[in-house]
Amino acid sequence: MACTRLFPSNGAITTAMHIELQNVSKSFGHKHALKKFDLNVPPSTIVALLGENGAGKSTLLRILAGVSVPDSGLVRYDGRRFDRENMELRQRLHFTPDMPLLFPDQSVARNIATFAALYKKPTAGREDFLAHWLEDMGAAALMRRKAGVLSRGQLWKAGLGCVAAIEPELWLVDEPFASGMDALGMAAFRRLARHLADTGGTVIYTTQMVEMAADFSDHVCVVREGEQVLWESSAETRRRIAEDPDAAENILRGTPTPP
Repeated sequence: MACTRLFPSNGAITTAMHIELQNVSKSFGHKHALKKFDLNVPPSTIVALLGENGAGKSTLLRILAGVSVPDSGLVRYDGRRFDRENMELRQRLHFTPDMPLLFPDQSVARNIATFAALYKKPTAGREDFLAHWLEDMGAAALMRRKAGVLSRGQLWKAGLGCVAAIEPELWLVDEPFASGMDALGMAAFRRLARHLADTGGTVIYTTQMVEMAADFSDHVCVVREGEQVLWESSAETRRRIAEDPDAAENILRGTPTPP
């Protein structure tokens, strides 16, 4: 079944967001998390930010989300400089950190309703879809439970329910493949991400796993010591892995395809 049939529209994605970073730098004390980082992400795509521990991937997501402010450089959305106070723009994107941030004293159902209201996305006529969506990933029993008592994997599933309700134009996701979700949850993440990209949105997620990035993305961006060292199509990454037993290590180091 096609993703667009699984997700009845709430009118969320009306334009395709173009994302640009120019010379973005960020330091924490003497640690340079990002160094004059450039990035140009076309709309309607899934990008895997690939890198070792401490490469700067999570810092990059936080800057894109407006959670962290760069020391220098520019972040542009649709050609406009990103202003964290621009709530209209902030409502077009959603950031899921490595531990989803939900309201701990609210039930999962209330969290979904609250996020939909915050993002001004209608849920009328989509209640049955959202219920089936949660049931499909084994989370229907969580609807009445408070978010604060959920396990890590359950919390991620609840977070996916919130994202399905708001359908952001830009979804920034930190380490979804290390989320602790079971196979149902991971399948749900893949369907949701693919749906957003197929309907004009953009998904950028982080991972340390080369094969996972190659298997689930349109483009692979390798971050190493705060710099972008490789950008290639996931098809090219898969080809390299199939042909070279050392390809995964070389890709993680940012080694380009030999001429």
